[in-house]
Amino acid sequence: MSKPRKKNNGARRVLAVTRNEEDARVIQSTLEPETFEILHADNCDEAYETVKNSNIDLLMIDVTGAKDEPETLCSMLHNRSDTASIPIIAITSPEDSREKGRAALEAGADDFLSSPLQPPAILVRTRMLLRLKDLHEDISKRNIELEFLNQELVSRNRELEQSLEMARRLQQTLLPQQYPKVKNVSFYHIYTPADTIGGDIFQIVPLSGNRAAVFLSDISGHGVRAALVMSILKTVFEHVYLEDKNASQILSDLNSRFQNIMGPLSPHIYATAFLMIIDGKNRSMTMASAGHVCPFVVSKQNMSCTEAISIDHVGPALGFFSHHEYQQQERKLERGDIVLGFTDGIFEILNEDSEIYGLERLRNLIERYIHLVPRDLIERILRDTDAFRRNRKRPDDVCMVAAEMH
Repeated sequence: MSKPRKKNNGARRVLAVTRNEEDARVIQSTLEPETFEILHADNCDEAYETVKNSNIDLLMIDVTGAKDEPETLCSMLHNRSDTASIPIIAITSPEDSREKGRAALEAGADDFLSSPLQPPAILVRTRMLLRLKDLHEDISKRNIELEFLNQELVSRNRELEQSLEMARRLQQTLLPQQYPKVKNVSFYHIYTPADTIGGDIFQIVPLSGNRAAVFLSDISGHGVRAALVMSILKTVFEHVYLEDKNASQILSDLNSRFQNIMGPLSPHIYATAFLMIIDGKNRSMTMASAGHVCPFVVSKQNMSCTEAISIDHVGPALGFFSHHEYQQQERKLERGDIVLGFTDGIFEILNEDSEIYGLERLRNLIERYIHLVPRDLIERILRDTDAFRRNRKRPDDVCMVAAEMH
């Protein structure tokens, strides 16, 4: 047996397992000029030890007249992860080439040749199998790299999910945790982001004289970016002085501050909003809108659902202009009236036929269930819109805020 040694630079190492001197000579004379390095082993036990201790690229095993040793060697090599990719060529005699060749292939050999060996056949089979081996090893290497990248992605996704969950909890703390006590007025809301975190915001702030300011806003887009802008807008709103100001003045002040902070990002990032000051003692409200869908006034006495503010009183969204005087509208309210504000995520949804739910369908639904209290009415709206969209995901955040007069 040839003593294992280091590979020559660039040489592919072939181990010939045969006692047939002529076959061994043909293998050596054919492959050595082609920069192959040839090692020899007299039997399968020696071959197995050589493969374990040397860097073998291809095996040629003489199965002529042998019993089960070659098949056993093939099985042993293919059951080891470090030798499974080594291609094996079985060498058979012309008399039993079919039987021995089939047995070798079933045991794990990749091809077989009949003795006496022919140089062209040796070269063709050797080059073909080594190309397949290189391809197999390259695929295995890429699979390992992909598995590593996949593990990295799983780890990063896990960290991202944890961060988003923390952001969701923090965002929940930014929303009102309890409603202010205002004479003759009760409040209710629902907030459901399209993603883990969302870009809708609402605030209900108590004012003197049995009044409250109700602010509802929808940041352009949704997800992380919208959530960050939402946090900015909430902070800006908290720094706007509300007392002794009407709805128009508050919204104009908020718009100027928001536009100054966003700077060159506006109007690419903007927010629609409405601001309502509801007076429980006088049962009235004043309202101004910055590009936001008009809230509904649900009147149980008149059995009607109408816009709280006319379209010609709606101003541009927050962030478009640094200074804008928003118009306001005042409206008297009756006992049982519900002022229902919402973002467009509740009605801008599509069904399986790409039909939009729309404001008119929402208005008809509200009029159908006009006798319900705000909590039950909002839950009915959610059920109906969920049934409409069926398996489609809501494309945007949903926020609904209701103020009911008593």
